[in-house]
Amino acid sequence: MRAKIRLDTMKDIRQFVAICTKVSVPVYITDGTGLKVSAKSILGVRYSMEFENIWCECDTDIYNQIEPFIIIE
Repeated sequence: MRAKIRLDTMKDIRQFVAICTKVSVPVYITDGTGLKVSAKSILGVRYSMEFENIWCECDTDIYNQIEPFIIIE
């Protein structure tokens, strides 16, 4: 699963990390061009705020859990 997401505030980051921490498989935040950090790390997700675009990637479908953060284009 790959979805473009938006994280605007520290509250968003904390909520997103809390959701991803409950997922049993790895969840990543990427910029779409090769940079990748763990979505289970507050520091990693905070760093991703510097990315031009933010994508969530996971081998499992977690769309329903992260739906509030997904950007529908």
